[in-house]
Amino acid sequence: MTRSVRGGRSGRPFAAPRDSGGVDRMQKVNDLLRDTIAEVVARELKDPRLEIALLSVTEVRASRDLSKATVLISAMSDPGLSEAEQSQAASGAIDALTHAAPFIHRTIRRQLHLKRVPWPSFELDPRIAGSAEVQERLRALGAS
Repeated sequence: MTRSVRGGRSGRPFAAPRDSGGVDRMQKVNDLLRDTIAEVVARELKDPRLEIALLSVTEVRASRDLSKATVLISAMSDPGLSEAEQSQAASGAIDALTHAAPFIHRTIRRQLHLKRVPWPSFELDPRIAGSAEVQERLRALGAS
């Protein structure tokens, strides 16, 4: 019985097992996009609607073909504002980021060396709003 020169069942010499779906690779791309978008938003955008107490990029979910990416944003304004004013400030921040999407896309395309750079679409992170509501209820319980 002779052995194949190529070795193994895959036909590739000294082959490592194939990637099972690229989960780790997509996570790395999402993390890289999150860090880069956060830096662009913090340093290069000068829209007054983005001047709120805390604005951060919490997560990026890029599609598998890297055509688009959903960017989840946490936007918290001053705690002294009413809930309606905070909601209005958060939606204003999302509008400003959506308006700046072409600039953000161009900037990250120049900074990252990816074959394709996804088009960002911005949404409020619902997890942050839920945790803020829980904190508010805990404060109310502590006060009584």
